[in-house]
Amino acid sequence: MKLRTAVTGTVGLACVLLVVVAWGNAGQLDFAKTLWLPLPGRRSVERQHVKLDSGYSMPLLGWGSSGAKDEEAVQAVRAAIKAGFRHIDDAEMYGNEEAIGQGIHESIKTGEVQREELFIVSKLGNNHHAAEAVLPAVQASLSRLQLDYLDLYHIHWPNSQEAGPHVVPALNETWAAMEGLVDRGLVRSIGVSNFSPEKIAALLKSARIKPAVNQVEVHLNFRNERTIDWCKQHGIHVTAYAPLSSPQTMSSQQKSVPNLLKDPEVKQIADSNGKTVAQTLLRWGLQHGTSVIPKSSNPKHIQENLGAWGWKLPRKDFDALSSRAIQQKYFDGGFVMSPEGPYRSYEDLWDEPEP
Repeated sequence: MKLRTAVTGTVGLACVLLVVVAWGNAGQLDFAKTLWLPLPGRRSVERQHVKLDSGYSMPLLGWGSSGAKDEEAVQAVRAAIKAGFRHIDDAEMYGNEEAIGQGIHESIKTGEVQREELFIVSKLGNNHHAAEAVLPAVQASLSRLQLDYLDLYHIHWPNSQEAGPHVVPALNETWAAMEGLVDRGLVRSIGVSNFSPEKIAALLKSARIKPAVNQVEVHLNFRNERTIDWCKQHGIHVTAYAPLSSPQTMSSQQKSVPNLLKDPEVKQIADSNGKTVAQTLLRWGLQHGTSVIPKSSNPKHIQENLGAWGWKLPRKDFDALSSRAIQQKYFDGGFVMSPEGPYRSYEDLWDEPEP
């Protein structure tokens, strides 16, 4: 018996594909075996996707489209796809689905990417929570985005369309309509956004399909550990929005809150690791156990954000960043609160005291 081996390729420079072929004395093929062997001194390939409870795989590093408008949005999503982003986050509330859809369409048309490679997310508008309004809402989003299906569709906020003691319509009615979208093949996975553990637990009492993702605010100055831990225990992935602290949005809303991109402690840690502040903040978010969706329309910054991959924060740096005393929610949801209810206060909406 004669053995022959051949190296046919590598993956991420971390392992090698070794093909072993055995020939018998009469020249017949006895067996052929393919082996992936790690290269000496190389780390294993970094996990860049998460398997959702729905069975679908979602990239952990996404591009957020909030704030991008018109032609700027078209070019920004094209730049994100060209740079390598495959997870694109949008929402009806952002008012840019048509522009984002055009950018996606152009990227597919020019052969830069195939639809099957993309993970497209959108969110149900707050005025479409009635059961009979959910299907027309997603159909309108799909039309604007020029898509046949969404990879993930969220209830954007647990809001009420009427002031009073109860949420109207009830969130479980909205959720049942969301489940119908999966049945129709219009949406592959469904999730929630800005939901507390208590509000998800209430949904689960009658849900046929469990939320695959809860998209909530998470960054160094609001670690949101209670929500992340609860979701992890219940098999619900958490996506972190505002991982860079959304300084432009905070400025436009005239909110005086710390800008993490100008934080001296983060800058010192970034410099010590040879990374930018943005890359350090995103790396922290990934190690904190969430996916992250930084938003930027600047091609240079979009490319820079992909530098969150390929390295890890040393334990001492991660622990230092994870133990900051300041914990402040930047997006408090004040616009869905009302003196008449059902959310009269921060605690009503988030089911926890204001930090």
